[in-house]
Amino acid sequence: MNLQASGPADCVEARWQRLPTTWRLMHERGGSPVLSRGVLALIDAASAEPSLRRLYPFTSHFTLWFSARTSHPFEVAARAVEPLRDGRFRVLSPTHKRVIGEADTAQAAVALVVAGLSEAPDPAA
Repeated sequence: MNLQASGPADCVEARWQRLPTTWRLMHERGGSPVLSRGVLALIDAASAEPSLRRLYPFTSHFTLWFSARTSHPFEVAARAVEPLRDGRFRVLSPTHKRVIGEADTAQAAVALVVAGLSEAPDPAA
C-alpha cells in the first residue's frame, strides 16, 4: 500500500492498525515484557478515543506520542504517555519536560491525554 498516495487520513488509519502488530513482535522477540505490554495497552486504549484516532501515533523509547503530521518531522499535538516498570502509566507534557500525572490503568492514562486536548484536534496532515 502506498501510504503517501492514499492521503493523510489513510496513512493515519494504517498506522493505527500496524502499530499494535509492531509492538507484539517486539514483545515476542524479547523486548522488556512489562514495558512492551504497557505500550500495547496504551495503543489499545488510545485507539478507542476518536480525538486521538485523528492523530498519527508513533512511539519512541516506550513512549506513545501523537502527531499532527504523518511524516518527519513529527508535530506533537497531545500529551505523551508511557508505561512504568511497576505496571502503572505516566502522562507527560507534549515537550516531555513535565509530568502531568500517573495512572493505574492505560485507560485512565489515556483519559489524561484526552483531557489535555483543548478541542478535537484537526486530522493529521
